[in-house]
Amino acid sequence: MRFLIEADRQMTVVFEPTAEEFRLSAGETIVVEWFAESEDGMVSMEAGMFIVSAPRGGYTRAWRGDGTEIYIGPESGSEAS
Repeated sequence: MRFLIEADRQMTVVFEPTAEEFRLSAGETIVVEWFAESEDGMVSMEAGMFIVSAPRGGYTRAWRGDGTEIYIGPESGSEAS
């Protein structure tokens, strides 16, 4: 599953289970993609933080609006399998 996060204010996006954080300014976007057979990933907004939790048994990758990948832990980027 692939989805877009577009910030309407400054916020921190937290990727779980790696706990990596990415600061997103108003008007910025990131694309998030989940890689898993299950569909139980979750997103939530808590105290100014947007939390993206990977699906069970899967992992998450994310890209800035310009297409560069955001490192969100050992399961992202070239380290993902």
